[in-house]
Amino acid sequence: MESRNNKVFRLVIVFLCILIIGLAYLYFYYKKENRDLRYSLTSLESIEIVSYNVDSIDKQIEDFKNIDDAIKNKYDEYYTNIAKLEKKINNGESSVKIAYLTFDDGPYDLTYKVLDTLKANNIRATFFVLGKDGVEDRYKRIVNEGHTLANHTYYHNIGKGLYDSVDSFIQQVDKLEKYLYDITGYKTTLVRFPGGSATAKGLKDDIIKELHNRGYNYVDWTSETGDGSSKKLAEKDTWTWYQDTTRDKNIIVLLMHDYNYSTFNNLQRIIDDLKNRGFIFLPLHNKSMMAN
Repeated sequence: MESRNNKVFRLVIVFLCILIIGLAYLYFYYKKENRDLRYSLTSLESIEIVSYNVDSIDKQIEDFKNIDDAIKNKYDEYYTNIAKLEKKINNGESSVKIAYLTFDDGPYDLTYKVLDTLKANNIRATFFVLGKDGVEDRYKRIVNEGHTLANHTYYHNIGKGLYDSVDSFIQQVDKLEKYLYDITGYKTTLVRFPGGSATAKGLKDDIIKELHNRGYNYVDWTSETGDGSSKKLAEKDTWTWYQDTTRDKNIIVLLMHDYNYSTFNNLQRIIDDLKNRGFIFLPLHNKSMMAN
């Protein structure tokens, strides 16, 4: 009997051992499966995060692709509002006055000092430039500091073929446009006729038509410092020219040259006087009523 009991006991022990081993196996097996499942879920979450980040980067890239259009739209809105302000001023509906400071025939070495003065006064101006080698940094600085870069033809050779025909004029505009764009990436939209639009005489209307076809408007001036003519400066000084030609005007386009110290030496005085007279300073644009 005792022997039989021992056998039964041993069988129970063996069964329990097998059961324990089996349970241990199942425990570790399912633990591994659970760990693998958690790893898979974590990997899936990582993939989703990466996917989200990629989507976010794609959107940012798309936004950067469209940034030029966004900037252009903002500028268009800004200049459209200025054009509306000009009309109100012209109709006597606003007490605001606008001064467009313009500098012709540059850039020169003096352009640095002119730009320094404008920067110190937080003023944006307009530079009607020519095509010149070795002054690339000045073209770039004009654009980078928020001034309007404008087309004054490549050579400014009034008496040497510029006004021989519509084509001779437009060729110089196109040449300067390409030159400036290659340096700055900036597309000009304003032209000033060397000597003023009246200098084109009988070609004026046809030149203007061709400029409009290319997306340009032209700008003459309403006021000046007389610094482009030794004859004028012999008649009266730059300050007197400035005073006489800006009197009783609410919108002025002031012609100056950034090669002439007679104007530069009076530039801060001119700025202070215009401020005291209630003028704000803006860069020219092709939506302006001063552009034709």
